Amino acid sequence: MPTVTFLPANTTVEVPAGTLISEAAIRAGIEDLHLPCGGKGTCGQCLVQVVQGDADPLGHTRLDEALAGGGLVMACQTKVRDDLTVRMRQTHDAAMRVVGDTHFLVSQDFLPDRDNLSPMFGTETVTVTPPSIEEHYSDWQRLVRELTRERGDVPVRTHLSVLRKLADAVRARDGLVTVLLQEDDGGLKILDVQAGHMPMLGVGLAIDIGTTTIAVQLVSLHDGRVLAIRTAYNAQMRRGADIISRIDYARTPERLAELRDLVLETLNEMVADMLSHAGVPSDGVHTVFIAANTTMVHLLLGLPPRHIRETPYVPTVNTVPTLTAADIGLTINPQAIVACAPGVGSYVGGDITAGLLCTEMLTNHDDVFLFLDIGTNGEIVVGNADWLVTCACSAGPAFEGSGIKCGMRATEGAIEYLEISEDAQAVRYDVIGEGKPAGICGSGLICLLGELLLRGVVDQSGRFNTDLHSDRLVQLESTRGFVLEWGAHTQDGTDLVITEADIENLMRTKAAIYAACALILANVGLEWSSIARVYIAGGFGRYIQVEDAVLIGLLPDLPYATFTYIGNSALTGAYIALLSSERRRDLAALAARMTYIDLSSDPRYMDSYLGALFLPHTDMAQFPSVEARMRSGSRR
Repeated sequence: MPTVTFLPANTTVEVPAGTLISEAAIRAGIEDLHLPCGGKGTCGQCLVQVVQGDADPLGHTRLDEALAGGGLVMACQTKVRDDLTVRMRQTHDAAMRVVGDTHFLVSQDFLPDRDNLSPMFGTETVTVTPPSIEEHYSDWQRLVRELTRERGDVPVRTHLSVLRKLADAVRARDGLVTVLLQEDDGGLKILDVQAGHMPMLGVGLAIDIGTTTIAVQLVSLHDGRVLAIRTAYNAQMRRGADIISRIDYARTPERLAELRDLVLETLNEMVADMLSHAGVPSDGVHTVFIAANTTMVHLLLGLPPRHIRETPYVPTVNTVPTLTAADIGLTINPQAIVACAPGVGSYVGGDITAGLLCTEMLTNHDDVFLFLDIGTNGEIVVGNADWLVTCACSAGPAFEGSGIKCGMRATEGAIEYLEISEDAQAVRYDVIGEGKPAGICGSGLICLLGELLLRGVVDQSGRFNTDLHSDRLVQLESTRGFVLEWGAHTQDGTDLVITEADIENLMRTKAAIYAACALILANVGLEWSSIARVYIAGGFGRYIQVEDAVLIGLLPDLPYATFTYIGNSALTGAYIALLSSERRRDLAALAARMTYIDLSSDPRYMDSYLGALFLPHTDMAQFPSVEARMRSGSRR
């Protein structure tokens, strides 16, 4: 069989002839190869250089010919024929870290009362009557009798490991035992039993599994304190930048297992690091609450996700039964309870229902609210305590930096804010971590798009003004671009340039989100003026400047005081549900009464989308404040 050697790691793997280079890289354990499009050959992000040997591209297009001239091939579209040596491209991801905070941004009123916590399990100390000739009931029967004395006739269950230690436990301290209990709709489940009075309340995990980012909190179940927080990029991104790409990638059992392993690898590394930092043993974690979109839940559990995007768009599960850590593959106490926030449909999952716990939408009957989670996918909920309607749109990863020539994620070296001078000759910017820029992230891209419009560098269709006299407006091989920074002042010596194709990508993303919001309001017969408050959720949403987002038509033209950031509401919602039985019941009821609207089946969506494909919109009457700003050229 041919061998493939990957440089600069100098790692060699033997594969059958006909294996894709990308598959060979996976077998070799190469982590630097990313397939944002899921291996469909549409993104060009998996380019490798063939240093030695011959390879067979699947197609023979002009692009293939152009790449071949430079010794480059797309790894996901090129088969191994003979022995190969390929060189991996260096990316910004090598030193990637998540920048940002995960502290609570929601009102204290929405968080659990720390003096009255009710986690998914608790402890109870009881005295079991000693066995005797007269009291000849089994140890199990006597324990159940004590536990149900005030609860009534409820089912009680356990697992074998508890039964094996029960006899010694009930005899060691004259029948005094501490029982670790899970109480749910199925009755009581005894998770552990210890002799004597034991303070067994330990720690739990609140987890948000996002398409791009995973966030985890280690939480004291005794007082609700957050003992540690970790945030990391979801390792599944190597095989797809968005959920559609990952669904396509996971069409074989082997690839589905690979995606499951990748997310578990990320989670278990984060959890191990937190436990070490907090000095907590792994078996001290007794409960986990997970908020994730429907696709992420399927990939975590190893469920085939393809039906999520195939008519009639029905997933395997929306409400996941309570599982154990051993079932899922989390390296904590194997019997730890794992619950997931219930989803509503294929594209509105538990991350959204959990996020609503951070808003007034479950308690306020008088006003109408809009909940907007902006990320790789855009999820929207409108309503209040009496009714809720939801939908989702495929926003794409443009605001995550994917598909943008100089785009990158919010890591050190990313431009996060900028201003362009009135003559478009100078650009002032702020860089995450300071130092020289390496690219521009989502918040910077939103800001940039607005600045280009205000300064007349682009028109409302996103095309560059060719009459503009600015050294920064340059002609590239096949398109025009605007230079954000010259190579002499960047990390890698390359000019940072935004192109017309990049702008088109960004406009498609913002148009998808605004059009979905506008259409869901139209479906319930409301105007923008009906909205009392707009909740902006998601880690990315945390860093959006409202003024910039309104300027480009991403957010509606409402008074700025209408908008409220609630940060990573999925993680905060998971924290709330972890500690409150009342809010867990709210979640179940919430998911059951949400009405899901499928935008793909609504012919009006395309009209709404096309109207939003301008800066800020074809109908300027929807953006009166922006029209005034454009006339004055004012940033505010």
